[in-house]
Amino acid sequence: MKYLIVLALSALTVTQGYAQGCSDAGFCSLGVLKNYTESPARHTLSIGSSYGLGEGSTSTINPYLEYGVKPNEHFSYSAKITATYATGFLGSVFDAGDLYGNVTYSSKTASGNTVNFIGGIKIPLTSSNDKNSAGMPLSLDYQSSIGTYDVIGGVNYIVHQTWEFDAGLQVPVYQHNKSTFFPDDYTDPRTAKFAPTNNFRRNSDVLGRVGYYIRLNSSFMLKPNVLGVYHLGRDTYEDRSGVRQAIDGSKGITINGALTAVKTFRNKSSLEIIAATPFAVRRIRPDGLTRDLVVNLQYSIAW
Repeated sequence: MKYLIVLALSALTVTQGYAQGCSDAGFCSLGVLKNYTESPARHTLSIGSSYGLGEGSTSTINPYLEYGVKPNEHFSYSAKITATYATGFLGSVFDAGDLYGNVTYSSKTASGNTVNFIGGIKIPLTSSNDKNSAGMPLSLDYQSSIGTYDVIGGVNYIVHQTWEFDAGLQVPVYQHNKSTFFPDDYTDPRTAKFAPTNNFRRNSDVLGRVGYYIRLNSSFMLKPNVLGVYHLGRDTYEDRSGVRQAIDGSKGITINGALTAVKTFRNKSSLEIIAATPFAVRRIRPDGLTRDLVVNLQYSIAW
């Protein structure tokens, strides 16, 4: 019980600041790019959810379900499905989010360190144009998906089971976003906080992370880490004349200080809490990933 209390207090301590979360389209919370665990279990089923407080005090709850299988010591496969409930002054909406699939190859170096290579895809389950009860388009802060088909690649390197180094790339290969949102369609002046995203087109992200594993005992682990996500170019939208416009300030870097806490139980199940606070953010996040508060809770069963 005392470790569960420490785990909860650790997350609450981190989230007292302004949290942007990962500020990417999903790859920093995928497989070994999220958290490395060395387990003999063949199957893992995880259920989790995150709570976020975004732009314009938009509240989001993001449940997800993930299944992984490890047929041998080198390869593992996983699939993940997400959803989002969002509510704020523009309205409320619930919808399916994205479907992820990935494969990981793991090996040991001559010095006994671990290297993991991950490749995957993200498939949107919506076209990012959910509307409120009045039939008005909602900003991407309310949408459950950015609406891009992405390919994802990355590497995770563990040194002496203590230091973690990650690098990753997420590239939209097909843009299915059909947003029709213009903030000036609303008379509420608070809507000016949101960028126009009509026929939104998003750029790629690269990721870098350094983490340090603190193993308090065989069943409780903390991992403070620093995560950087660089958005490679300016995102764009179509104005009312059909001319594509770049969104100034949407290119750039987000740097987060993050904390992961994991408690493993005797039956091989585990409880995980993740929280993050930004040190630097992009000036504009039209993709709706802005967060003033982020907490993620996950329970996993292994067999």
